[in-house]
Amino acid sequence: MSGYHNAKSDSEEDLYKILGLDRSASADEIRKAYKELSRIHHPDKGGDEEMFKKVNRANEILSDPEKRQTYDVTGSVQEGGGFPGGFPFPFPFGGGGGGFHMNVDINDLFGNMFGGGVKRKVRKSKGNNKTQELPLSLNDFYHGKQIQIELGRQVFCDICHGDGCMNWKTCDTCKGVGVRETMIQMGPGMMAINRGPCTACQGEGRSKGANCTTCDQKGVVSQPKVIEVNVKPGSSAGDILTFEGMCSDEIGYEKPGDLLFRLVEADEDLDVKREGMNLRSKFTLSLSESLLGCKRDVKHHPAHKDGYTFDIPVGIQSGETMRIKGKGMPGPKGPEGPGGSFGDLLVTITVVASESEKKSLETHKAILQSIFM
Repeated sequence: MSGYHNAKSDSEEDLYKILGLDRSASADEIRKAYKELSRIHHPDKGGDEEMFKKVNRANEILSDPEKRQTYDVTGSVQEGGGFPGGFPFPFPFGGGGGGFHMNVDINDLFGNMFGGGVKRKVRKSKGNNKTQELPLSLNDFYHGKQIQIELGRQVFCDICHGDGCMNWKTCDTCKGVGVRETMIQMGPGMMAINRGPCTACQGEGRSKGANCTTCDQKGVVSQPKVIEVNVKPGSSAGDILTFEGMCSDEIGYEKPGDLLFRLVEADEDLDVKREGMNLRSKFTLSLSESLLGCKRDVKHHPAHKDGYTFDIPVGIQSGETMRIKGKGMPGPKGPEGPGGSFGDLLVTITVVASESEKKSLETHKAILQSIFM
């Protein structure tokens, strides 16, 4: 529609407001609003007769594409399909009656701001990417994993190539040019030609022909696909694995977007946690274990199915962290990584003396003093 509007008279109500609609309302929305309001305001059903007339008047104009375009441009439509204010001079121009007559193209006056010509919808080159989280266990991150995932993809129909129809036909309203022209009276003896997009075809100059039965007019059909996600050993949470063009085809785009898998840590109750390339665990020892040394097991170490057993040295202190070389996560295998190297296992020790140990210390205090002093 043109952006040029004549002011309505104070007595003339906005037809769109009468129907409770926006100016962008579709023909279907206008039809539904009219049916509902005419039922409510019908005089035979106790409605407001004056409002019933207004509703009918609004529907009469807005349901007619030509009258609606004239109303949108001028703010009014004269009874009988003419233009607001009538023509004080003969029409077409130059035909007797005297006076000064001018035929103006409103698009020339306003720098063609109202557009013109066919505006075909052009598909964008590539659709939107989609990201999916992929939860993995610590064992998966350590050893790597291959996962087969079935995608419920939709692809463009081979028959209609995404159009949803078997063919296109020229728009009957604008005859394929995508533009409607309307005469507007701009003043005594001056008429303007308003040029705006055709409302019947939205400026495309064409409309869909026979429906495509293969895709049920959707333009896309279901085509499931199985992909294999290869998680490399030593991968980290936050890594992204990209599968180009594996999203579904989308109407309005030439090619599908990429499918991205973001690796995340699964919820697990383990006695070992990952910190970069290192693994961290913690143990609580009794006083006697810390003094004499002992053995401990990391039950959930990903490199050892039955757990990893290690020695705690004699005299370890509370709060001390042991570093066991090479017992962490594998490093990246890419050309920029250390290639085959491993992180370390970090074990933090807490020492807590039991009540029996405390009593024993009191009992054998003299012996301990002889040993340590």
